[in-house]
Amino acid sequence: MRKYLILSLFLPLLIACGEYQKALNDVKHPMHQYHLAEKYFKQKKYARAARLFELSQEAVSQTPQYQRLKYMYAVSLFHLKQYLSAGFQFKAFTQLFPKSSKTEEAYYYMVRCYYELTPEYYRDLTYGEKMLKKSELFLNRYPNSKYAPEVKKMAADIIYRFNKKDFEHAKLYYDLGYYKAAIKSFNNFFADHPGSPLKEDASYYLFLSEADLALNSVAAKQAKRAAEAIKTGEKFLKEFPGSRYGKSVKKYLSKLKKLQTSEITEKSS
Repeated sequence: MRKYLILSLFLPLLIACGEYQKALNDVKHPMHQYHLAEKYFKQKKYARAARLFELSQEAVSQTPQYQRLKYMYAVSLFHLKQYLSAGFQFKAFTQLFPKSSKTEEAYYYMVRCYYELTPEYYRDLTYGEKMLKKSELFLNRYPNSKYAPEVKKMAADIIYRFNKKDFEHAKLYYDLGYYKAAIKSFNNFFADHPGSPLKEDASYYLFLSEADLALNSVAAKQAKRAAEAIKTGEKFLKEFPGSRYGKSVKKYLSKLKKLQTSEITEKSS
């Protein structure tokens, strides 16, 4: 009885596997491969679907089913996390079928593919640049799309990664004690990323860079550099009155002002 029970459980699986293996070798009947791939696609068996779509697409390319095949093939690759190949297939779909009801969705998936390909901020962000171009293209083409909010959210995340990369690059100069290079890098950061969500952090480290440069300068340059740092620190406190960095900024300002006072005293004596 137990043997029959086990057989009844695995029999459908064995039949399905046999059906798939037979279809892989059935090169004389590409339409059968296509229809079986469509069946697997609906069952979310994307690996099998993708393989059969790939095998049958050349023969199906001259039939009305080709549009459906190209779309389902691209979606299957996306679900298999083959984002580069999926992006290529979605692009091909939009070029072949610009008036399809699925074209908008294909453009959306292209954005998703490049978003998924973009690594964390500390790695190469080339795919992030491509993603931003694709998202801009999508939003210009479909400003009222139901996908627009998600595309904007993904684009904002990629922009943040670029912000973070440049911020950490500038901060590294500060951490290493290269204060002049840090000052230049943070000023470049503000020019390249106006309205950045990291503006408060960057402003704080710009002030620290100027303050530490002044405090570690030779006597002849301390007064001028202290004055520049004080100006930056006071500007920070006005711009970010409730900042978590406020206490630290005030502490540094006290040191800088004492430095100025001692400089003035030395000159007058």
